Amino acid sequence: MTATKHRIILDVDSAGDDILAILFALGSDFIQLEGVTAVTGAAGPIEQVTNVVLNTATLAGRDDLPVAAGAWRPIVGNSKEDMEAPVHFEKQLKDRFGERLKKFNPPAPTPIRKAMDKHAVDFIIETVRANPGEISIVATGPQTNVAMALDMAPDIAQLVKQIVVLGGCFTTPGNITPVSEYNIWADPEAARVVLRSGAPVVLVPLDICEDNRVAPSMLTRDDLADLAADHPDSKVVRHICENFPIYIDIWREFFQLVGFPLDDAIAVAAVTHPEFFEMTEPLFVDVALHERLVRGQTVAFTGRQILSFDGPETTRICKGLDGRSFLKLFKSSIGTLA
Repeated sequence: MTATKHRIILDVDSAGDDILAILFALGSDFIQLEGVTAVTGAAGPIEQVTNVVLNTATLAGRDDLPVAAGAWRPIVGNSKEDMEAPVHFEKQLKDRFGERLKKFNPPAPTPIRKAMDKHAVDFIIETVRANPGEISIVATGPQTNVAMALDMAPDIAQLVKQIVVLGGCFTTPGNITPVSEYNIWADPEAARVVLRSGAPVVLVPLDICEDNRVAPSMLTRDDLADLAADHPDSKVVRHICENFPIYIDIWREFFQLVGFPLDDAIAVAAVTHPEFFEMTEPLFVDVALHERLVRGQTVAFTGRQILSFDGPETTRICKGLDGRSFLKLFKSSIGTLA
């Protein structure tokens, strides 16, 4: 039986797990990847983000994959000092991990081809409008590109199949402030646009990615050894095995997790295998915009409150994950790229 193909636009900021999400999507029997759009975020400037995407497509033998560069900065952003905090964080890591850190978010080599001569926002709008009800957007970085598309073309909120947002936290502590996760914090105004747009949204928070309660979903050195043994001639697997041990080490030693959390690939799996997830019913989720301590906090409206807050009940929050089934799917999809 032929697997159902889910048509996806993947919007990424090209951190380590974004690379694995692109490879996961390209190797999946369940995905027709319509294109990858790049947004400034955890990996640095838009040029770096775009070049990483192009190089990843080349690694997988998919230079036909449409790639479009997008927003080079957030809609508003945070203070310069706070926005540079991840850079200072990497300096702390260098003191701890030394030469091993050279394989962590390295400068991307010049790609063998260029991105499309089209902005990511235009690519998103045109693709969704041309395929009503067919396209899922999986946004694994700041929501800037998706928010700009919704602002420029509000009609796509009703034309998109769904928007999967990787971001936020509810029970798991944030990684920027105690209550704020990086992707939402980096552009909270954009996240608010997406969550208030009326489009059907699936929110994949830190709770089911970067928490040892979902340890079976994390990539370990044992998993790298399994991939290398099963696919000894795969240059994709070789690339992962050469470059991702440092990611595993950082998340184990610094963040005290069992392995490297595959956040972005998990967000992709929310489209293809929703049965892996426990989700809430659709509800209203908003984003705090003010006060540095809570800026970027995702707030889910449950229960009953005296003060009224208006917003669409269109977001389902992922609360649980079958990590073993997900990781098995991830490894088999990467294996097909051999």
